[in-house]
Amino acid sequence: MYDNIERELKLLVDEKAYNELLRSYDFHNPIIQTNTYFDTDNQDVKKQHGAVRIRTIQGKKIFTLKIRKDEYTHYEFEKEINTENINEINDPEILNWFDQYQIPKNLNPIASFTTLRNVYEFENGELCLDKTVYNHKIDYEIEYEYTSDHDGIHFFNSILEKYGLKWIKNCPSKIARAMND
Repeated sequence: MYDNIERELKLLVDEKAYNELLRSYDFHNPIIQTNTYFDTDNQDVKKQHGAVRIRTIQGKKIFTLKIRKDEYTHYEFEKEINTENINEINDPEILNWFDQYQIPKNLNPIASFTTLRNVYEFENGELCLDKTVYNHKIDYEIEYEYTSDHDGIHFFNSILEKYGLKWIKNCPSKIARAMND
């Protein structure tokens, strides 16, 4: 992420392609992350083209607010917090983000799932392989996240073509997939 901008290209793959990719790069230290997403009963966050989540990694809790800028770019604001209860957050910076993007404060958990993430770093971005377990299904996703400005689409497709894959547009987000579970 650079300057609160997250640019990522995402593609769902089958288990076979996931395993081939996993063997093709020297991934180190896979992490398990639990993601809990929040919204109002009226889906006010979704209506803002946003997402609010608390991600837990090895006991560390990270608050994230994402607001969609375009097809594969988001404004992303993150901060470590000390609670899993969204309604207990009283950090002035986070509350300012809520005000700035008209995010209501009466949020409820709407989805929770666990992802095993493997990351491989390139000069201008990160390749992430995610195996996500929802309530009743498992899916596999490859993601290329920019860390600096460059032609990421061409770069990502050059990786994918070795596996007979091509990125055309982003697959639905994990939260969207969780809500369809």
